[in-house]
This record gives sequence, C-alpha cells and structure tokens, in this order.
Amino acid sequence: MDIRVTDTKNRLVEALLTCLEEKSVYELKVKDIIEVSGVSTRTFYQYYADINSLVADVENDFIEGYKDSIRRDRESLANIDMTLPTQDQLKAVLSATKNTISYCFDHKREIQLLLSDNGDIRFYNLIFDTSCDEFFERINSMDDSQGIKLTGKERIAMLIDVQVFINSMIDLVRVLLNYSDRLSPYDMRENIMAFLHKTPLDELTSFLKKDKKSSNKNSVD
Repeated sequence: MDIRVTDTKNRLVEALLTCLEEKSVYELKVKDIIEVSGVSTRTFYQYYADINSLVADVENDFIEGYKDSIRRDRESLANIDMTLPTQDQLKAVLSATKNTISYCFDHKREIQLLLSDNGDIRFYNLIFDTSCDEFFERINSMDDSQGIKLTGKERIAMLIDVQVFINSMIDLVRVLLNYSDRLSPYDMRENIMAFLHKTPLDELTSFLKKDKKSSNKNSVD
C-alpha cells in the first residue's frame, strides 16, 4: 500500500478514536473526523462512504489481526500432552494466549474505546463470535472431546457455560488493559491463568484470608 494512503488512513483512524473519547459512535459526523484528522472532505470520501464504513474498516482490521494471533496461539498447542487429565488439558488449551494478549496490548486503545459506552456493539459481537469459534476449535482438538454425545438440554447448558466464559474473558481483558501502564503482557497472562484456576470469589477469599492473617500477626506483635 502507498505510504501516503497508509498515512491518510492512519490519520482517519486516529481521529475516529480521538472523537470516541468525547462522543458516541452513533453521534459522530463526518465533519468531526475531518476537523480532528485535518484531511479534506474530498479525501475522506475517497476512502469511506460514511462514518459507519470507517468504523467497520477499523473493526474488521482488528478482527483480522485478532484471528491471526489466536491461530498462532492455537498452533502452539500442537505438542500438548493428551495423556494429561481432562481438566489439565483444558487449562493448557485455554491458557495459550501469548500472541493474543500481546496483540490486544498493542491495540489497547482501539479495544478500550470501541468497547466503551461510546463504542460500537458490533465490535463486541465480532470479538465474542470469533472467540466462541476459537473455543470450540480448541476443545475439538482434545482427545476427550471426541465422540461426546450430548442431549439437547446438555448441549444448551454447555453453550450457556461457553458464552458466559467468553464474556468473562473479554471483560477480564478489558479490565487488565485498564492497568496496562502497570501490567506487562506477561502479567496479564498470569492474571488470566489465575482466573482459569480460581473463580473471582476464590481469589477474593484468599486475599481476605491473607489480610486477616496479616492483621492477626500485627495484633500479636
């Protein structure tokens, strides 16, 4: 792609994100993007038909990179030990997130703004649908998943569990990105591992117990 084209598109994308700090995506006008980006009206329409097409382009570009990163993480599972207990296999399968977390870390501004109250619900749905597809792709790679037969109610219950899990993971990453000035991608993956091993309630309980022990120790001292 011509460097001038890349530069112009980057300016338009940056302008969109800047505008989302103040306005809802549904309130944005082309003139808002033009004012912030400094490009002409004619130039804007050379690239996009309207605000929606600009937003869709940003979202689709992100999703393509997201799909690539989760694919590379999935490929890292080629040597997973299938003799491990099912629970350990599942944790290994779901914790392969190195490339994905790094990608999200590098694109945190897009994620935070497009998933904010000013953002676009379509973006959340794209991430959700892509993540659900990836979940089942990974589960199907486990030996224990082969030949499983579920009743109608069991299948519904499993789908509900998966959807709740995916929603939780998306929200977890959103929260972790809020602390990206203090957390590295490695720290974020460690938090995800902790999430997979313990529920938030378990984690809070352990913190409270630790705090109680500390208080008792101070009282004795």
